[in-house]
Amino acid sequence: MMKKISKLLLVLLASSVVLVSCSSDDDSNDNVSLGNYDHGFFVLNEGTSTTATITFVSNSGAVEQDIFRNVNPTAPATGTYLQSMFFDDTRAFIISGLANQITVVNRYTFQYLATITTNIQNPRYGVVLNGKAYVTNSADFESNTDDFLTVINLADNSTTKVNLNKVSEKILEENGKLYISNGSFSGHETVTVFNPATNTSEQVINLGFIPNSFDEENNTLYVMGNNKIGKVNLTTNQLTSTITLPETQTDAKNLTIEDDKIYYTVNTSVYVMALNATSAPTTPLLTYTSGSLYGGMYGFAVNDGKIYVAEGGNFASDSQVFVYSPTGNLEKTVSVGVGPNNFYFND
Repeated sequence: MMKKISKLLLVLLASSVVLVSCSSDDDSNDNVSLGNYDHGFFVLNEGTSTTATITFVSNSGAVEQDIFRNVNPTAPATGTYLQSMFFDDTRAFIISGLANQITVVNRYTFQYLATITTNIQNPRYGVVLNGKAYVTNSADFESNTDDFLTVINLADNSTTKVNLNKVSEKILEENGKLYISNGSFSGHETVTVFNPATNTSEQVINLGFIPNSFDEENNTLYVMGNNKIGKVNLTTNQLTSTITLPETQTDAKNLTIEDDKIYYTVNTSVYVMALNATSAPTTPLLTYTSGSLYGGMYGFAVNDGKIYVAEGGNFASDSQVFVYSPTGNLEKTVSVGVGPNNFYFND
């Protein structure tokens, strides 16, 4: 009898060891780095007509400048006046406005993969859906009616062009549809709903103001204008309500949503309000002092409760970004490249 009990105990002990081992492996796999540029954020440095760079800041605080050239010393350049960047599961797509190209790299190693140049003219922003990338293009900046969408088949990087005939700026995907902002500093008082299944614009949402930024939460599109925030029901694609900002808050921009809060900026101040608020705040969460003539609050993001601000500087020499706590206290200052314009998180 004792032998049977002993054998049973040994089996149970062995099983527990296996379970612990498997659990430990699963936990460790969650933390396995996929490359040198996993677990941190990129700062896209717009640069000048001759140079542009990308900075990486790891979650541990390590900073590396010009990572593309560090990894790819002989690869074709990314081009300058870097406009934006977007991801799929394994790749990063770097948009250069001046070069009229998109550079594709592995998002975790930053190893160069390809350069896309066809059907691109003054590219702006992109998104990926079902194996294709969709990139907005301004075409001729003097015209508000020649903008178009570049559709990239990511299996072979071949491209097609779809005319949109409206100012086409920021783009996001929700419920299998693409929402395209038809404004920025100027443009149309609308958002276009694009159906990727048919490659057609199927609806235009009238806002009553020119949009400059937007974000989605709980099937609602929150759209920012110069002095307004509109809410669009994405089931009906109808504007349901509008909040008018105080007269002191003109030139509002950079709307983003994090943890059921709406963040936006006015000049060098950051404002925050509840997602269900019916009026705008009157007091900023934080304000910083900028020495830049045109580059104050040149880039802005909120991620995991932290607030990220990019200072454009003089657009000729390296500048800085600032990281703030959820309560608006400055936690970190990071030196970056020329004209930092946005943040991209790689966790």
